[in-house]
Amino acid sequence: MGQQQLLLLIIGVVLVGIAVMAAFPILDKSFKQDEADALLDRGLAITGMAVQWKITNDPFNGGNQSYERLAAGGLRSLGLDSTTVRGRFRITDATPTTLEVTGVSDRYEGIAVRVFVDLYDVVSSDISFEGEISLDEEPAAGD
Repeated sequence: MGQQQLLLLIIGVVLVGIAVMAAFPILDKSFKQDEADALLDRGLAITGMAVQWKITNDPFNGGNQSYERLAAGGLRSLGLDSTTVRGRFRITDATPTTLEVTGVSDRYEGIAVRVFVDLYDVVSSDISFEGEISLDEEPAAGD
């Protein structure tokens, strides 16, 4: 091989190496966003089931127009697991008219979501990438 060919080969290898190194942060950001999206999706699914539970007028299987009974063991009342492949979920606040569902990632530290319901509507959601949202206390048995 001539010197020009070796130089072109070395330059090619260096450029490929730089491109690969530049892709790592982009992929990491994409993976974290996917994790947050999945947590939010699960949080919205939980709130949807909670709204359905609230409007059920059954003293044993429904909320009778209140979220209040979901405050303790709420996910169990809805027939849902508190842990998934993506993270841990909990109903962190429940009053007769409002509900708050929190999900925290097990894969990426600091990623969490919180979904807020007022009456029958999702009014807002928060997504944290820096650990501002957490499940501070230990959950009740089965929640």
